[in-house]
Amino acid sequence: MEKDVEERLILVCRSEIKMLELIFEGFRKLTEKSIKEADRVKEEVRGNSAELARFVIEKSSPGAKGKEWAKPYLSMASSFDRMGYNMEAMVDRLTSMEKDRILFSDRAVKEVNDIFQEAMDLLESVPNLIQTRNKLLAQHIGEQVRSILMIANGYSEEHEERLVQGVCIPRSSPLYLGLIESLKGIIAHTLEVSGKIVSLSRKS
Repeated sequence: MEKDVEERLILVCRSEIKMLELIFEGFRKLTEKSIKEADRVKEEVRGNSAELARFVIEKSSPGAKGKEWAKPYLSMASSFDRMGYNMEAMVDRLTSMEKDRILFSDRAVKEVNDIFQEAMDLLESVPNLIQTRNKLLAQHIGEQVRSILMIANGYSEEHEERLVQGVCIPRSSPLYLGLIESLKGIIAHTLEVSGKIVSLSRKS
């Protein structure tokens, strides 16, 4: 992987780590101030992601060979974009929770916290993977993603069952499920980025 592209990939990733950390903090505090702090970072994330795509397009040579070189990098830029969209959706849900004073049960809070922490751990491992292209680390990310997605799907299914039984509050249910789905999206796109990094290391 070329150094200048690597640096831009890491910059995008670190801005998204920063935003997810602030969203996590916003979920724990659920104050207008904490949620606005998370929301402010989205412009930085968008800007870094757009700059990455622009740089790759400008750097690629004309013709089929240039397109082939650019393809995995543009795919990673797209994955980072979609992570950003998922994070923005989470900020919107937290805003609704704070504005309408919607609280989750202790169980729901613990479940969202669990998936948040796993998503954070995964995303924080990506800069290291970009720099080292360590196949064992990539393999660990893949195993971790599959395990977390199974747990997250289980949480969603159990929540829906509790909703049918009348245990869960219908007003909070879409927000809970939305946060879990957004976290699953971030986790899945982290795996996509990891896969592209490994595929590039095979070519080098």
